[in-house]
Amino acid sequence: MVRSIFNNWLTRAAAIVLVLAAGTVLFDIFSPLTEEYPLFGLFTYSLVPILFAAGGIVFIVAILRIGRGDGVGGGGGSGLERTGRLVFLMLAGAASIVLLVVGGVQLVEFTDTTAFCGRLCHELMYPEYTAQQAAPHARVSCAACHVGPGSNYFVRSKISGLGMVVSTLTGNYHRPVPTPIENLRPAREVCEQCHWPAKFSRDLIRVHTTYAPDKDNTPKTTAMVLKVGGGEAGVARNIHWHMSASVYYVAADKERQKIAWIDVENSDGTSTQYIDPALAGRFELASSEKRLMDCMDCHNRATHIFQSPEVLIDLAIDRGQIDASLPYVKSEALRRLGPPSPSLEAANTSVEGIRDFYRTMYPDVYQTKRASIEKAIEALKEVARLTTFPEMNVNYRTYISFAGHDGCFRCHGKLVVSEGPDKGQVVSASCKGLCHTTAPVPG
Repeated sequence: MVRSIFNNWLTRAAAIVLVLAAGTVLFDIFSPLTEEYPLFGLFTYSLVPILFAAGGIVFIVAILRIGRGDGVGGGGGSGLERTGRLVFLMLAGAASIVLLVVGGVQLVEFTDTTAFCGRLCHELMYPEYTAQQAAPHARVSCAACHVGPGSNYFVRSKISGLGMVVSTLTGNYHRPVPTPIENLRPAREVCEQCHWPAKFSRDLIRVHTTYAPDKDNTPKTTAMVLKVGGGEAGVARNIHWHMSASVYYVAADKERQKIAWIDVENSDGTSTQYIDPALAGRFELASSEKRLMDCMDCHNRATHIFQSPEVLIDLAIDRGQIDASLPYVKSEALRRLGPPSPSLEAANTSVEGIRDFYRTMYPDVYQTKRASIEKAIEALKEVARLTTFPEMNVNYRTYISFAGHDGCFRCHGKLVVSEGPDKGQVVSASCKGLCHTTAPVPG
């Protein structure tokens, strides 16, 4: 009976398709290779719909053959045998549908992974992927922020993603990737799934240490008290007041670095407008895009943070990855990694020159602290990896972070009240009173 069922090309083809589909789905689910090699994973995941289409063709041909009275795929046999073939084809079709659903879900989940977004498009997204892996949101997937919750944006992201795939394959994309992203969802629909900016926060103390580029790598520790604040509208204060109030603004440039006009809604229903006198008359306010200020207007580099070599070197010393007792190690590191290198290989070669520096200038240190020197070289190679992206024309100066003075001073100290009794009054730029205080920490 079993032999007679497979005694024709249709049932044999259906069996082959079913086995291949089942094997592919099981491989995709349990094999780590799809995550380690995203391009290979994309290929294996894409096999599932292809195999399903092949199975569908087999089933349609079988139905047509039955309609013509030819049995199921020929091969003769009794009515019982032909019925067995038909039952097998129906079961194979049902199993293929189940496998398609499972494989489709796996494919969709795979395209939302950070490995797919950052490693498949190696050159295009490599700088952003590298920075994200060393940032506070390293464990948050790309899709969590760039797609967010809801089926509407999910479908839109998959459709728009097709164009990105074509651009990646053809190499037709900007270098560096332009910002801000024009079609990014409002931050309040994404960021506030995890964060609660309206919550009042007490002052936060941040202590950081920098090291001078001298022989002793002299440390300097500074404590900063951040006035985070926040709270409900009407009583909010300090930095997060901006998220509790309704602040609308117009930017005079695509990068939103030049703020020309803002409108702040007051608790009594009135509003206060501010303008940049230097930009007055250079744009049409009525036809300009008015944006409601949200998280991304300050935290525009919340994840893809490109820090300078100096900052990363200080962090490496502070963490003990670079021995601060090595003479001039900060100075030598800056000399070799400060200017952008033409390639990562060139940056690593320059870093390895530190070995010759100590061998020549400090032979005693080279002999007694050889292990520390090698450890420092490895740490500096990691700094090079996080700062060297010549293929995309990206370095730590490419993208400006607004979560600091570069962001604050777009308005503070520049914009003035445009009308009313306070006309001409400048928006305060007193950091000490509004945002933070700093003080050196005794050694």
